[in-house]
Amino acid sequence: MNIEPLLKFWPVMYSLIQEFWRITESRIEETADRDNIPIELYLYSEFGLDYFSTEDFQKRDPFSNPERFEKNFARLNMKGWVEPLQDGSSRVTDEARESVRKIIQAGDEQLAGFFSMPDSDLERLVILLKQIVTESKLTRQPPEKWAIFNRFRVADEHSPLLAQIREYLMDMYAYRDDSHLSAARPHFNQAGIVWLVLGSLWKGDAVNAGQMAEIMSFRGYEVEDYEIAVQAAVEVGWAEQADRPEAFRPTRKGKELREQVERSTNEYFYAPWAVLVQEEIDELYDLLTTLRYELNAYRKSK
Repeated sequence: MNIEPLLKFWPVMYSLIQEFWRITESRIEETADRDNIPIELYLYSEFGLDYFSTEDFQKRDPFSNPERFEKNFARLNMKGWVEPLQDGSSRVTDEARESVRKIIQAGDEQLAGFFSMPDSDLERLVILLKQIVTESKLTRQPPEKWAIFNRFRVADEHSPLLAQIREYLMDMYAYRDDSHLSAARPHFNQAGIVWLVLGSLWKGDAVNAGQMAEIMSFRGYEVEDYEIAVQAAVEVGWAEQADRPEAFRPTRKGKELREQVERSTNEYFYAPWAVLVQEEIDELYDLLTTLRYELNAYRKSK
């Protein structure tokens, strides 16, 4: 299957996910604050809401400081949202799950005033996305599918159409993470922060540890952590000193590795799309771009 014509889809899908977030997340945060529900429960719902453990969380997010997870688990335990188990993991309570369901549905209610596309188009988009998600769960690649199976789903076939579309797009987001990690993890093993360093240098987002700590503060690492990771990237041949002081750049080996992983990520991610015929693929792109445009207009009108 030639995936080249499909490469335009993920940027559109991710920007559409961002539009959903811009519309729903402020209400999610407001509802969580009003009802004293820790926002971490909502954030962690993408890891699943049955059991919490650092080991499981790193299956989807090997790039954040695991100490932050441990601290939040302890805080949630103190408040009674999770219950510690003998194996070191924590069981998420029924109350926690229902609370997260409640605040996500409160966010989805912000979509209720959207009437810019006919239901027939939204129904068609649901059908097409569902086919890809279903096939993604069945396909043999990538080797490990963790995120797409474990994330906490709220919308179902009885939910409003936009909520169903949002849910399927989040399934695709999870499968994208599964695809990337399956392609990248053999190269960094447990050293996710070193892969972050290579990614920052490859994209040009940050060229030294100080910049990395600033733009990736949400990862929970300090400047000293990135200094060590930059040195590790140099030692394995992924990075080298740049022409100006206190600046680094990817080596040829680092660039080629990152590009190879991106190619493998796309191959894994788009393999299930073979379930659609060309006419359906063209239809899907038109529907996604139209919805992105109309959601953006809807958000700005509120």
